[in-house]
Amino acid sequence: MIIDTLDNLGFYFGMSKELDYAISVLKHYNLTWLETGVYPDFPGWGSNSVLRIFEPEIVEDPEIIPWEYHENFIDVQCVLKGGEELIGYAPRNKLSGWVYDVEKDVAYTRDKGNYLPIKLEEGVFAIFFPQDAHRKIQSSGSEGYHKVVFKVPVSKRK
Repeated sequence: MIIDTLDNLGFYFGMSKELDYAISVLKHYNLTWLETGVYPDFPGWGSNSVLRIFEPEIVEDPEIIPWEYHENFIDVQCVLKGGEELIGYAPRNKLSGWVYDVEKDVAYTRDKGNYLPIKLEEGVFAIFFPQDAHRKIQSSGSEGYHKVVFKVPVSKRK
């Protein structure tokens, strides 16, 4: 898991070609003008990554949101404007009861475990790798609250 500010995006280039595309888009595009939706062919992709813009629901009870992780995708998350989120992070092997949906590439559990709270606000991003369980704990925002999530394919190592 990585958490940092957008000012430091340049430090993360070179981890994988696919992740470089997401980092480049965050660094060079003003995504706040995009409408809520899915953008599989955002300019410059070429990496089978998907960009999604959300106006998330305001959450006050963390028990309603299950933990999740992805085997084949890396999540890059960033609040673009109008609010903040508290995300829980835990190593996925510290939680049990996972149910994996192969078609959607997502595993869920409602296991109660210790977690590290991560505050996502404007100018802060988080990267969750396959070994990283995450869930929204709390969110707040005003009208126009925008969050971007990139679904970045995991590079296959040779």
